[in-house]
Amino acid sequence: MRKIAAGSQKSCLVLRMREAYHVFMDIYLDDKISLMLTRATATNRSIMLVPTDVCQPAAPDIRYAKLLRFGIPELMSYLQIPKRNPLGIVVPDPQNRVRAIGIHSTVDRMTRLGAPFLLLCDAGDSHATALVPKDSRVYVQHPARIVLGMARRLRRLELAKKLTRQQALLMMVKLCLELCGTYAHDPFDPNNASVVFNIEQRLTCDELKGFLKGEGNEQGLSLARDAVKLAYDLSGSPQESFMGPALFFSSRLGGLGLCDFVANKELDLTPKERASIEWRTITPDFQLVGYNAVVEYLGEIHKEGDNPRIDHRRSLDYQTLGKREFAFWYEDVNTQKAFMESAARLKSAIEQFDGPAVRKRFKRLASNPAFQKRQRTLFSVFRPWLRCYSIKDV
Repeated sequence: MRKIAAGSQKSCLVLRMREAYHVFMDIYLDDKISLMLTRATATNRSIMLVPTDVCQPAAPDIRYAKLLRFGIPELMSYLQIPKRNPLGIVVPDPQNRVRAIGIHSTVDRMTRLGAPFLLLCDAGDSHATALVPKDSRVYVQHPARIVLGMARRLRRLELAKKLTRQQALLMMVKLCLELCGTYAHDPFDPNNASVVFNIEQRLTCDELKGFLKGEGNEQGLSLARDAVKLAYDLSGSPQESFMGPALFFSSRLGGLGLCDFVANKELDLTPKERASIEWRTITPDFQLVGYNAVVEYLGEIHKEGDNPRIDHRRSLDYQTLGKREFAFWYEDVNTQKAFMESAARLKSAIEQFDGPAVRKRFKRLASNPAFQKRQRTLFSVFRPWLRCYSIKDV
């Protein structure tokens, strides 16, 4: 009996030590770590983000603590903390910063309406995961908050002369297109690792505009607002996100500024037109407003399986509707030279309406060193294998 009692006392002592060692608390992740987890939910089916009513971070229970006391060792290992990243958290005021190696505290006084925190949860009993702690709650920032947080980071780099305004703005547009699109970059290697396609849209441009509107003096707010004006919904891939800015953004940003465009919007067809084609609905990647022409980007997947036949049927439908289709393959856009030669095809569609001035402008841009430099910057932001500009590095 004495041995049992001694063993019981020892077990209780160990339990009390563990309880004292781990601090069970609500953890509010910053924009950078939140972006990693937002991307991770596209590939890791064991975790999900659930909406909450929590709009402001709570003060942490501790100010001086080792990383292990946070009680989320599996999640920190998954996020490669502190090996490659500090644990970024947000606190309500400077007095509540957590002072510890491997933890970076950011003050979040955001009073802007909308975009409450999301709660990290497992995807159900059949997908239980140690990444979600049992005794602590991990809050992830809403995608709209992530955009504003990243704008703040980029604005600081711009003020430090480490980024130009063009670079900062294009990086913000690229992030908006991803979060408002249907694909996700790899959370740990967004420049080079594989991309996940056909995911549910996490944010709309209208939601983001609504979050950013109104008065405010947050650093980076104007940068975020400028970016969302240029962004569009439902981009399906990084290449598609590149094509829009490269073809249609102004030459000031490195684009060709060919004409106004509409992205990922279903064609408005009459009943007679619908009856004349095989597809009852067609949604081009881009429509050239006022020129009866469309642009489609065809990635490598379009060469596989039944996709060539499907693309051919869609091309025939465009012909039936009297619309000119301009298809771009990877080989058409993999270098600046190839892109300019391929983009020149669109001149013919525009020139029919606007006359030879279009050709002259295109030729003038192609031979302008200042524009070529701006275009290289656009390529380097959206095509990171040429020069890596990544939110991950901010």
